[in-house]
Amino acid sequence: MAKVKRGDIILFTMILIIGSVTVLQWWSHQHVAYEQGQLQALITVNGKEYETVPLIGDERVIDIKTKYGHNTLKVYDYGIQMIYSDAPKSIALDMGFISKPYQQIICVPTRVVVEVLVPETEQGESDLDAVVG
Repeated sequence: MAKVKRGDIILFTMILIIGSVTVLQWWSHQHVAYEQGQLQALITVNGKEYETVPLIGDERVIDIKTKYGHNTLKVYDYGIQMIYSDAPKSIALDMGFISKPYQQIICVPTRVVVEVLVPETEQGESDLDAVVG
């Protein structure tokens, strides 16, 4: 049986510390609480911004008719949901109600993407270095 050396113990301890710090950072970013009405949904069609909608408690229906197809979104209860799509499959409808940062609804045939964004003041503090498009 091989003997455990001092260097092995130091290496194992360093890996354990780095792993713990990484998990704690990830966990703390996942549990950031936002006040109701603070988040927004960015709606894009074919990669171009269509509309930015505040996610508030009031109910609102957004009808998107483009040359790619027809979609209907419903904003309510501080979130958003796709309630109609003329795409051949109902995959985007199955994505359900979204209300947390970075959640998305994507309808590929109609080229509609809906993403919940963090408040404007915190977007500069994002962990992303760049966006490739």
